[in-house]
Amino acid sequence: MHRGTLPTLVVGTLAVAALALVLGADDHRDGVIVGVVGELGVIAVALWSGRRGRHTPWPRAMAALAPGRALVLWKPGCLYCERLMLQLRKDPRVIWVNVWRDEEAKARVREVNGGDELTPTALIGEDVLRNPTAQELRERLSRVR
Repeated sequence: MHRGTLPTLVVGTLAVAALALVLGADDHRDGVIVGVVGELGVIAVALWSGRRGRHTPWPRAMAALAPGRALVLWKPGCLYCERLMLQLRKDPRVIWVNVWRDEEAKARVREVNGGDELTPTALIGEDVLRNPTAQELRERLSRVR
């Protein structure tokens, strides 16, 4: 189980249970249906969110890092990471590393962020960009050759 899966399951289950209780106050059958269907949905979302996204293992990412390229440290479930991925699509200048799948990457993101697992964090040469916009990242990459 991925690190972000358990909190998603817990929060989702509590939300579904509350909704099932409210809807089941008058008709228990409605509450049971909402509870079962809702929980199946929560499980599907939790499992899906923990596995999706691009990932390059840390050693391969470091070997591919060169001038004009960025290494982005990200994690599943991070809305800022998701937005950045969507906006950059498959930009070949960007290398994506999931910090929940790679202990070395997790250590690096914490090292450059004062112990915090702040994502997305982009590494471009010696520069560290914390929660960059797609435009900011593209501009920075176009300056480096």
